[in-house]
Order: sequence, then structure tokens, then C-alpha cells
Amino acid sequence: MYTALKKGIMMQIRKNHKTILYIIIITLISIAFYLPSLRSAIYLSINKEFAEKVGKYAISANVLIVQLIYKNQGDISSFSVSAGASGVIIHREGNKYYALTAEHVVRELADIDKTQIIAMGYDQLKYNDYLSSGGNYEGIEKYYRQFPEVKVEYANEKYDLAVISFYTNEDYAVLPISEESAKFGDTVASLSNPHGRRNVITVGKVRSIKPGPFGDKAGKSQYPIIKHTAVISEGSSGSALLNENLEIVGINLGGGENIFRKFVYGMAMPSDRIREFLDEWKSVSFLPCSNSSAD
Repeated sequence: MYTALKKGIMMQIRKNHKTILYIIIITLISIAFYLPSLRSAIYLSINKEFAEKVGKYAISANVLIVQLIYKNQGDISSFSVSAGASGVIIHREGNKYYALTAEHVVRELADIDKTQIIAMGYDQLKYNDYLSSGGNYEGIEKYYRQFPEVKVEYANEKYDLAVISFYTNEDYAVLPISEESAKFGDTVASLSNPHGRRNVITVGKVRSIKPGPFGDKAGKSQYPIIKHTAVISEGSSGSALLNENLEIVGINLGGGENIFRKFVYGMAMPSDRIREFLDEWKSVSFLPCSNSSAD
């Protein structure tokens, strides 16, 4: 009887251990899955005034960059529209705007007969949103062709940065490049178009003590980037990372995810390298590049 009782107790202990282990595993999975969203919500709550400031004064500098893709296969022609990426306006001359984005956003696609790149302002709807808001059906190609075509003024894979230009009579904000580099612990905001959503503002902290190398595995294109916790995702490439003075301290290039494909950190080209890139552009184009807003 004693032996049977002992076995029963041991089995119960093992069962309890398994239950505790399962609880720990589920808890860890839940933390890994929900922590990025929770952290983002906390940052937004703590820095509400900063986020509102971005939404009021900087949001109209946010640009959606879309590729119109034409392809011919024998007698069949196709047309498609990319999900879109981001850019930020840095200069204006009359009705001509200049914006920064990532070089990989405007890079030519392989095996495509023709690609046309357009720029959409912060207040201009994507086609599905246009239809959902009561817009008349007119065909997707016709709809997107009404927006200004982008000219790639200068691009350099070394920085993964590009300057684009487009014409519009709309009045958009122009944001300056920060004279000072972002430092560890600085509060920053990302303004982008992730997953097709528009004008998403997230707030986080700079997590790099100093810029670290980032580039291809072959090491041919290694450039220093800063890491931050302002949530970004697909579609945020080329977007602005802003300090509390609404100055550009970085251009988002990508990010890191956990095993559940949830955001862990963002990676941005820092302002000192952006300035170096713009100086190269000026030297080869002889075009002005001012950080001041035009009236």
C-alpha cells in the first residue's frame, strides 16, 4: 500500500511539473508574441505629445511610393501594382518636391518589361481605400496613373538611399536632416506606410550605443546603421525616423523579427551618413539640396 501511495505521489509530482513547464512555455511564447505590440502601445502612451506633434506638423511629409508594373508574356500583357513603400520630403522648389527613400525601394525589378514609379501624398488614397470610401470604379491602372511620376535623381547602393523628385500642386511639409546623430536612449518616432496602411506613427528608443555594420553577406556593401524600437514593418522601407524636434535622424531600411515574425528592432541609416550621401548627390548633379522648408 505504501509503495502504491508513493508511486501515486510521484506521478502527481511529475504531472504537476509538466503542467508548470507547459505554463512557462506558453507564457514565454505569449511574451514573445505580444511584447512588441505592448511595448509600442506603452511608448505611444508615454510619448503622446510627441506622437501628436508628428501627426500635426510632419505627417504631410510622408510619401507612399508605388511601382506600376507592366509585363508581357507572349500575347498576354499584365499590369500590377506594388504594395508600396515609404519616403519623406526634404526639399521643395515651387511645385517640385524632393524626397528621400531607400535605394532598394526604387531599384529596377528583374524580368519586368516596364516599371513606372509614382508618388502619393499622405492624403491620397490607395485604390481599395478609394473604392471603400465611395469612389467610382474606373480601373486600377487609370486610377494610379493620375498621380505624379517619380524621377530618381540620385541613388547609391552603398548607403541604400535614393533621392526622388515629383511635381504636384499640393502643399506638403518639408522636414530637415538633423545636424546631430541619434544617441543611445533617444526617443524617436517612425512615420511610414507599413503593410499598405497609411501615415502610421510609432514611437520607440534608439538601442544602438554606436552605429553597427549592416549589408550583404558577401561584405561588399557594409554601412553603419542605428537600431531602434519604433515599430516598422514591410512597407516602412525608406521612411523617416524623427527626433523630438521633428528632424530626420534616420531613414528606415529594414528590421529584425522574432520566430513569430513579430517586430524586434528597426534599422535606419543615420543622419551623418544621409548628409554624406546628399553631399555626393550635390557634387554629381549640381542641384541644390536645402534642409529648410519652402514657403
